[in-house]
Amino acid sequence: MSSGRKKLDWLLNGLTVVALAVAFGLVARDRVVPALRERRIVDPGERVPAGILLRNLSTGDTVTLGSLAPATVLVFLTTCPACKSSTPAWREALGRAPDSRLITVAVGNHPDAAAWTARELPGMPTLQPLDVAEFLGALRIQVVPTAVSIGIDGRMLDRREGVLSPDAAWTLLTAPLARERHAGP
Repeated sequence: MSSGRKKLDWLLNGLTVVALAVAFGLVARDRVVPALRERRIVDPGERVPAGILLRNLSTGDTVTLGSLAPATVLVFLTTCPACKSSTPAWREALGRAPDSRLITVAVGNHPDAAAWTARELPGMPTLQPLDVAEFLGALRIQVVPTAVSIGIDGRMLDRREGVLSPDAAWTLLTAPLARERHAGP
C-alpha cells in the first residue's frame, strides 16, 4: 500500500469519527436532553417535583412545592390585566369554600407582589419560585393566570389557564379537599 493511500485512509477514518461524534452530539441535544427534561414536567395525575423551591414573600421562609399540598396554587404576574380580572372569581369561590387553601405564586420579579395579593386576594400567602424557569417548565405554565390543584399526596389534580368563572375557581379550590376526604379511613 502506498504512503498516499495510507494517508487517505487515515483522513477518511478521521472524518468518519468526527461525523459520528457530531451525529451523537446532535442526537443527544435533540433527543436525549429533551427527553430528560420531559420527565420533570408534571401532568394531572403525576406528583409535583420535590425539588422546586419557593420563597414566602412575607416570612422569607423557603418551602417546596410539594409541601404545600393539599392546596390550589394560583400563578400570576402583578402587571397582568387578566390576573387582575380573575381575582373577583377567586374571591367569590373562596367565600363559598372557606376550608380550601389558595396559595398565590408570583412569577414576576416585582417587589409589590405581596402587596398585590393583599389587595386583590386578602389573606392569601404569596410565594415566589427561586428558579422561575424550572417552576414554569415543570408545571407547563405558558400563560398567566394559571391555577393548579395539588392533592394531599402531592399529585397534580387539575390545571386551568386564563380567567375562570367563580364555579371553575370553586371546582379547583375544592378538588384537593374532596380527594382528601375520599382518601381518609
